[in-house]
Amino acid sequence: MANDQPTSDSIQAFEILKDIKPKFAMINQKEFFEHKFTGLKDLSYLDREDVTLYCLSEEEFVFVRTTAGINIFDTEEYPFVYNIQHKSAEEMLIASHEAVYQYLKTKPERDGSNIAYLHNPGRCGSTLVANMVSKTKQCEVQSEPTPVLNLSLIFNKKDQPVTRESREYLDLIKATFLLLCPDVNKKYFIKPWGIETMSLFPLLHQALPGIKEMLMCRDVRPTVLSFKKLIPEQIYKSIIPMKMSIQPPNYRDLWEKVKRGEGDPDEAFCFFILSTYHAYMEETRDRDDIKSYSYESLIEHKELFTKSFLKEIGVEEEYVQAAMSALEVDSQAKSSSHNQKRTAGVKASVSDETMEWAVKLAKEEFGIELEGEKGRVHNMPHQWNKV
Repeated sequence: MANDQPTSDSIQAFEILKDIKPKFAMINQKEFFEHKFTGLKDLSYLDREDVTLYCLSEEEFVFVRTTAGINIFDTEEYPFVYNIQHKSAEEMLIASHEAVYQYLKTKPERDGSNIAYLHNPGRCGSTLVANMVSKTKQCEVQSEPTPVLNLSLIFNKKDQPVTRESREYLDLIKATFLLLCPDVNKKYFIKPWGIETMSLFPLLHQALPGIKEMLMCRDVRPTVLSFKKLIPEQIYKSIIPMKMSIQPPNYRDLWEKVKRGEGDPDEAFCFFILSTYHAYMEETRDRDDIKSYSYESLIEHKELFTKSFLKEIGVEEEYVQAAMSALEVDSQAKSSSHNQKRTAGVKASVSDETMEWAVKLAKEEFGIELEGEKGRVHNMPHQWNKV
């Protein structure tokens, strides 16, 4: 083996010379750095607090050492961890799966009981909830870490969808989450990317039996409108083939069956949202431990929602008011991908015809009952309600 290749007990180290990440690229990857190999390091280097998991592939884990003094998990200052993690990276480290598995064997055995995970379809209030949790100072909050998305994309490109029987992926999932959440004495809250990450539903609990899972949902029509306002018009119209290509294979196939013509973007986003809810409903057919929370219930019953949600993730009631202080500010105001000038005056609509198509799709293909002009899921299981 060449002396610049990682071994089962070492990692490659690279000095980062230049950030070459394209302007509109979201997901982090090692190709977005111009870098120079500096040598091999012992696996214990991963114990450093300023070294964090950056991304992963089917062959390797990629870490970065970030600038001293920057808390990349401060969601108030940095709403999405992938942005600040990339911008503040000074050194890149690469380890094989085998090396990481050996490294984790030296750590205490864990079942994920200090991790809470919020499934979501995107544009549903999940970033707001993450910011609420961050305000309590009781959890390290990771909003949209790239490695979770990497896991899902690995699964989504397979010819067959992952199921509970896909046990060959459990080690990779467990390692990823334990690397993201290394401190046994901390509580962690992870809010992943929406839309593409639904393939984790059948596997996450198997890899980490102690993990706490929740779903954040929102009425279909305003969710689509939110995507439509955020994404520039020309990109919104052209993004569907790419977005659809990274969905789980069963949903890709279904889209080909149900789409009209080349595929209307509003209908596609309805499809993405409903697919997430369908994946949740499939996983909870025989489980009652994944509670669902809606954006509408948060807005209508702020304090009761907050009490219930914090209890669900193991945060004491005394922190309710701290969490609710997040409701006073824009949770994405400091994000480079969020531009109030872009969204505030944008006029957008979702037609009644599109919603009629969505209602029919939901019922016939997913067993989901949508009601009202906003498209509220009537039969969402295990949903929190005001009592």
